[in-house]
This record gives sequence, C-alpha cells and structure tokens, in this order.
Amino acid sequence: MDLHDKITIYSADTTDRSLTSHLRDIFRELPEAHELGYRLFKRNIKAMYRQSLLGIAWAIFPPLITAALWIFLRGNNVMSFGETSVPYPVFVLVGTMLWKIFTESIMAPLQSISKNKAMLIKINIPREGLLLSGVYEVLFNVLIKIFLLIIIFIAFGQPISFSVIWVLPGIVSIIICGFALGLILTPIGMLYTDIQRGLGIILPFLMYLTPVIYPPPKEGAVELIMRFNPMATLLVETRNWFTSQPVQDLNMFLVYTGVFIFLSFFALMIFRISMPMIIERIGS
Repeated sequence: MDLHDKITIYSADTTDRSLTSHLRDIFRELPEAHELGYRLFKRNIKAMYRQSLLGIAWAIFPPLITAALWIFLRGNNVMSFGETSVPYPVFVLVGTMLWKIFTESIMAPLQSISKNKAMLIKINIPREGLLLSGVYEVLFNVLIKIFLLIIIFIAFGQPISFSVIWVLPGIVSIIICGFALGLILTPIGMLYTDIQRGLGIILPFLMYLTPVIYPPPKEGAVELIMRFNPMATLLVETRNWFTSQPVQDLNMFLVYTGVFIFLSFFALMIFRISMPMIIERIGS
C-alpha cells in the first residue's frame, strides 16, 4: 500500500489507547517514519551545502575551536588541570567531540520538530519520522567527527588498541542519553521557546561539570557532582576506549545506558500522546 493510499480512521473510542498499543503503532509505522525521516535528512544536508560556504565543516568547527582555546590556555600555564594519560590535545579534542555529539543529540528532537512545525499542522504524517531525521543528522555529524579524530590520532601518534571496538557502543549511549533528555523537553519546548534558549545557556555550563577538558578529580565537591553526572561516566569511559586507557566504572556505564534506553521509550510515549494536543494548540 502506497503512503498516499493509507486510510487513517479517527475514533472517540480510547479503550485501547494503552502504552502498549502506542508502542505497537510506533513499530508498525516505522517504515513510513524512516522514509519520511530519510527524505528530510537529505533535504537538510543539501540545504546546508547550498546555503553555507563551509558546509559540513560546521560539524567540526565548534569543538575544534573550543579544544584549541583550552590547549592554548593550558600550554601557556593560564589554566592547570593536572596531567592526562594521553597527550592533552588528544584528550581535549576527543572530549569536546564527544560532548558536541551529546549537545547535538539533546537539541535534535526539538529542532527537528520546530523546523517542520508548519508541516505538522497541515499534514497528518508519522511524527516519529521528524525525530528520525534528527537522529540521521546526528549520525552524519558523528561520522565527520570520527574521521577528524582519526587524522588527529595519526598526527599525534596516538595508538589504537582492541578497546576501540567499544567506542561505537559508547557513542550510541551518549546519543541515547542526549536524545532521551531532548525528547522529554520537546513537547513543552514546542509551546515555549524558553526551552531551546535555556538549553543554549545551560549546556555550556554543564560542560564544565563534566570532565571534557580536564581529567576527573579524585576528591572534593566536583568529584561528588560528577559521581551523579551520567554524562561524566558515559564520556569518560568512551574516551578511555578511544584512547586505549583502562575502564574506570563499566557497571555505572551499563546502568546509565539502561536507564536512558528506558527513558527514551518513556519519552517517546509522552511525545506520541501529547503531540496531537500540542499541534491543535499551536495551530489554533
């Protein structure tokens, strides 16, 4: 059956509107959502090339500039973070790249829905397709960042060991963490622009509470904060795998990954249930 031939029946009967039925609907509509998401992803990438002189370079410029700043400050003894187990440029570049993946993931759901708000109001489409387009853009940017990191590793002679096979699960965990948090904020972010603006302020501050540019402290208040900061664990372990360093807390990494997988499904249910009401409100 073609996408345009699909018949959707609306009913006032909500006796079968359990979370299980919503989840079943999501999986049933997944092929259509993928088709829509992939088309939107290609449209966005082409638009990025047409409307930007630098194109995909913007996927790597922000973390590169951030890393370059901290490399300069540390190299001139303006800031001192102690010794790192790998060359500091490698340490901070991997950290900022992973943090950028997290921030792109947390912003992706709201940005994807906001950019296609007019389409949502006018056309009945698989709304999960808009979310998938955001996921595809994040994955596209991940490939660019990994390619750059390979060049950096070669330039600094950073060895790569068998542990690199765990980098992919680590990056997936970071994406799931960011996307779950972003998806939770998306419904209210559709009604109030404060959410997107607030994230732009809060995320840079949170970076300094995560060992992105410095090694994790062993004691003190910051160490206590990081112990309960999921991104601290996910980022540190993924960077350790990337740079062939020993794993510090695999159990907490697995716990946080499991929590955010569950949270992403929960957020998806909230998104699916709330979007009809939100669309009605913003379209009125």
